[in-house]
Amino acid sequence: MAASGRGAVIAALVGNTFLTVIKLIAFAVSGSGAMLSEGIHSAADTGNQGLLYLGIRRSERPADALFHYGYGGERFFYALMSAVGIFVLGCGVTIYHGIHTLIDPVAVKFSWLTVAVLAISLVVDGVVFLSALRAIAAEKGPRTFWQHIRTTSDPTVLAVLFEDAVATLGVLVAAAGIGLAHWTGNPAWDAVSSIVIGVLLGLVAMWLGWRNRMLILGPAIPKEMQTGAVELLLSQPTIEAVRNVKTRILAADRYRLKAEIDYNGRVLGARHADWLEAELTGKDGIDYKALAERFGERIVDALSAEGDRIEAELQKLYPQLRHMDFEVDDGDGE
Repeated sequence: MAASGRGAVIAALVGNTFLTVIKLIAFAVSGSGAMLSEGIHSAADTGNQGLLYLGIRRSERPADALFHYGYGGERFFYALMSAVGIFVLGCGVTIYHGIHTLIDPVAVKFSWLTVAVLAISLVVDGVVFLSALRAIAAEKGPRTFWQHIRTTSDPTVLAVLFEDAVATLGVLVAAAGIGLAHWTGNPAWDAVSSIVIGVLLGLVAMWLGWRNRMLILGPAIPKEMQTGAVELLLSQPTIEAVRNVKTRILAADRYRLKAEIDYNGRVLGARHADWLEAELTGKDGIDYKALAERFGERIVDALSAEGDRIEAELQKLYPQLRHMDFEVDDGDGE
């Protein structure tokens, strides 16, 4: 994960902790259901971003004897738990409270403290939202914003982005509900704004849950990356064909590529023509068995070196390709 992405999660964690406290204080003063919903929303976001940060830290542990490809999937698991938290605490509790307020209305007390808290919340949530946008801009490369959103393998920044987008919008919704309730004297507006905030959180939670489910299952790497990798392989003079390509996202910055390679034996053999000529020229009583053994060793070493060189080129082009498995194909298509 880029440093900017980690920074976005930390900024969201600190910002929402602060907002949780001041929103709950404002609720205690005003009795507003929308303000309570906002307080619950910020509390849920704080817990969720704590889970995201924990996932980041645990995903960075090195590979060991139990997990040979490392712990990168921890980020996906904790991001999924964060999505569940948004749905249960953010969406569920908020909608429940809104419906309860509709059934049993409570008068909303107007307070300048409430106005001040909403204004502060709008600024803090907006700053965190912009930090997440900057993190995505730093990671997306040549892709468009929406292409990156649909294909990124790092769910943590997406969670911060969408949570704080809803948080920023939620402040405006809460302000509208409180204002209308005060202006009309009808507390139903406050309850409706609470339900709207809950629905928005539910939509975000479902999208994040679906995305993290995909990542836990291990989807293929982005199509353009796979195409580019195969094109690079086929551009090598030592490779005649590439078959049975399989890829998988292992972690946010760790991909796997497997392929069967039909190497061009003529090209590999021709590189040893001078050595072979030197071994045969002007010598009597050549031990052809020993010569064949040495030639075989040279070909195997050359094939290994060629594989290492190609892997280095692929990693230079696509740093996320950390694990590459190339099987030698005999060319008969089986």
